[in-house]
Amino acid sequence: MRTLLALPVAVALASCGGATPKAALVHAPSAPSAAAAPAPVAAPTAQVDHALPRSAVVAVVSQGLGYFLQRVELDDQPVFVGRRFHGFRIARLRDQSFWEGVDLKPGDVVTGVNGFPIERPEQAQTAFDSLEVASELRVAFEREGQPRELVYGIVDDR
Repeated sequence: MRTLLALPVAVALASCGGATPKAALVHAPSAPSAAAAPAPVAAPTAQVDHALPRSAVVAVVSQGLGYFLQRVELDDQPVFVGRRFHGFRIARLRDQSFWEGVDLKPGDVVTGVNGFPIERPEQAQTAFDSLEVASELRVAFEREGQPRELVYGIVDDR
């Protein structure tokens, strides 16, 4: 089950195929001034610094689960905050040249892909399936308790 949950993360990052992408890292926005009216909480926006060709994303998706399992290993147990599911911790990234330039490392906790939760296999499959038509790939994760996000545009190249 845990390996299926790695699928959405690995699929789009695998599309990088060893290239050196410059993924945008999203940090929390600065606090508004005291005089400003409180604004609704919104997800921070990110600048996309790297684009993935759609043909590469489709090619990776079509290779299936076995392709991904060769490159990422997750801890056996999911991460919980309180008693609620939070994400999956990366235990190991296999084939370092494959992951070169991707800002993920062992210990990071992946919490979502393209806004989809990844707790259950069917959720991970939904996130995975969405990549064929998505305009971007967003991987939400935490490093040392701090939220981050990798953002890759997916551009039509056919």
